[in-house]
Amino acid sequence: SFIIRLKPLKKTKFTSGDLLAVYPANDHRERLYSIGKMDKDVQLSVKLHQGGLGSGFLHDLKIDEKFRAAVVKNTHFHFPAKAKTVIMVSNGTGIAPFLGMIDQQGRVQDIHLYCGFRNKASFTLYENAINKEANLLTSLHVAYSREGEKQYVKDLLLKDQSFVCQTLRDNGVIMLCGSLSMQKDVIELLDQLCQQDQQKSISYYQSRGQILMDCY
Repeated sequence: SFIIRLKPLKKTKFTSGDLLAVYPANDHRERLYSIGKMDKDVQLSVKLHQGGLGSGFLHDLKIDEKFRAAVVKNTHFHFPAKAKTVIMVSNGTGIAPFLGMIDQQGRVQDIHLYCGFRNKASFTLYENAINKEANLLTSLHVAYSREGEKQYVKDLLLKDQSFVCQTLRDNGVIMLCGSLSMQKDVIELLDQLCQQDQQKSISYYQSRGQILMDCY
């Protein structure tokens, strides 16, 4: 994985959680990446795939090289400015929009970041960015799936289940960004916890805009 920071050539309105459509072959084929807004720049976190059209193209870009892209509004995954407490859940490159959101918001709300990586080496890529935002976070929780206790991000949430349930009861918001397998595992866990806690399914909280997801 790698992080790339891009500067729009003309004034463009976007925010963290929006998507950047990249056209690597300069044709109709597009690749979408979740945006983290850092200052006025677009920051992407990209997993390099062998022979991948989009990831290979972005990885090989030279400094000051120009290319065709467009911002795709993704309003259902913007930071919930009115929520008192926000729990952010990510794995791998899914952390990108959250770093932008934390940077944009400042210390206004309680923000709790739960992130999963394969190992400490994968986390190192984001460590400086996270440390820079550390004073804006209420809490940070990291799971490594291939090292140490071999935990997934869902295990961190299970450990903090009373806090997670309390957050939903108090109209807080849980945001998920990352792989579809992580989304499936976390949604199953949240559904189970909500049923135990309040006899309500996770779809109840989804319909109230308290569960926001952008997974791929």
